[in-house]
Amino acid sequence: MHTILKYQKIHELALLALLGEEPEWSLFLYNDVIDAFKEALLESETFVCESHGSICGYLRAFVDAFGIYVSELYMSPQFRGNGFGAELLAKVKQEHPHQDVYVFSDEDLYYEQLGYKRVSSVFKL
Repeated sequence: MHTILKYQKIHELALLALLGEEPEWSLFLYNDVIDAFKEALLESETFVCESHGSICGYLRAFVDAFGIYVSELYMSPQFRGNGFGAELLAKVKQEHPHQDVYVFSDEDLYYEQLGYKRVSSVFKL
């Protein structure tokens, strides 16, 4: 059983612990940026995926009058391939049905497999 939830301060420790397990993602946890990252999680459009009571992934996006811009989408390796990442993307689109959603990505194949359309150097949902 899994759930997509709006990020709240109560998710902070679990999410930071999850990211700390991944060398590529732990860069958000360095002393010189961790406070800014914690603030960004609260100020951005952030959702977490929870499976069996534990945070297993998250999505963070910027919202403005021109669109929604997904900055980060992370899913713990053991939960990949279950469609949870796609559900996080669908949730942000559901929350903003009248705005375009764009993804900043270095995982182009993932978004292509989901059928998203490339628009310049970002993907549009």
